[in-house]
Amino acid sequence: MTKKATIGTIADVTGLSLATVSRALSGSDAVLPETREKVVAAAKKLNYVRDRAAVRLKTGKTWVVALIMDRRDVNQPAFKDLLLGVSDTLATTDYHLIVLPDAKGADPLTSLRYVVERGLADAVVISHIAPHDARVKYLLEKKFPFCTHGRTRLPASNRVGRKAAPSLLSHPFVDFANEQYAEAAVAALVARGRKKLGILLPHEGASFRLHLLEGFLGACKAHGVKGEAVSNLDTDGSPDHIYLWAAKQAKKYDGLVATRESILVALMGGLSDCGLTPGHQVDVVSKYSTSLPLYIRQPLLACYEDITQTGQLIATNLLHQLDPTHHSASLTTLLPPPPIEVLHE
Repeated sequence: MTKKATIGTIADVTGLSLATVSRALSGSDAVLPETREKVVAAAKKLNYVRDRAAVRLKTGKTWVVALIMDRRDVNQPAFKDLLLGVSDTLATTDYHLIVLPDAKGADPLTSLRYVVERGLADAVVISHIAPHDARVKYLLEKKFPFCTHGRTRLPASNRVGRKAAPSLLSHPFVDFANEQYAEAAVAALVARGRKKLGILLPHEGASFRLHLLEGFLGACKAHGVKGEAVSNLDTDGSPDHIYLWAAKQAKKYDGLVATRESILVALMGGLSDCGLTPGHQVDVVSKYSTSLPLYIRQPLLACYEDITQTGQLIATNLLHQLDPTHHSASLTTLLPPPPIEVLHE
């Protein structure tokens, strides 16, 4: 049985002291770059693996980033791309990713407290952000490193003057400019002569639902067309629900804005069964993050959201918080939508 390599083994091979090897493996700036490269090369050759338990005892760090998974993400095809974006970026560091599904129950802080109060991670990622998200307030109060996929609308304290515009609390986030996507979707539909528009929205209480709706309604007003949110519909719900709505009620619209590609198969099926042909009686615009729309052989207007890039930016954001010497342009990133493209015209 091969004996497990230690920092002593690396010291013997490189001819360096134990202290120098230890500093090099921890990324200390006190070690010259060529020395660090020599130590890292030796560690790889020897298949050296750091004893995380020992490192934690010495430094108090877990070298773990925890992603609290919203249970609705199980049904979203792009969730794996978010995970890969985060984990692939962390792979070049000593940090690794764990995924923890949020706990069942009404308290949104349960899973978060479990991680923070037990010291199970050095930083966390949370998604499905609410406008007044209690999790963000908790993490800010604890001064615990985190990044959200999405923005809150938490008011900043110490508002000055009654007439002053309310300012929002700043926190680390990466988000897609969904309001701009909705505006562009309306403009694309109007350009095709559509005048009765509907938007299919995600669950109540999500910040990005508000962004989508505000962008959509504002653009409809600006273009002078009728626009409304489709009522009693949740794009996080079952495909059956989407299909039945489209088959029975979609005829009141000649333009639809979808906000998840996961509903497209059910939506297109329902439109077809109620006698609406995309590209003729109705046009559909959808945001997408996977290749699914490329295989739906019906006319579709589409806007791509790069979820892998979002994951990479979230990880970079966290690395900067955990080590300020790690490059990061900003702790807040709002990604503009790319131009809407026409698929299968």
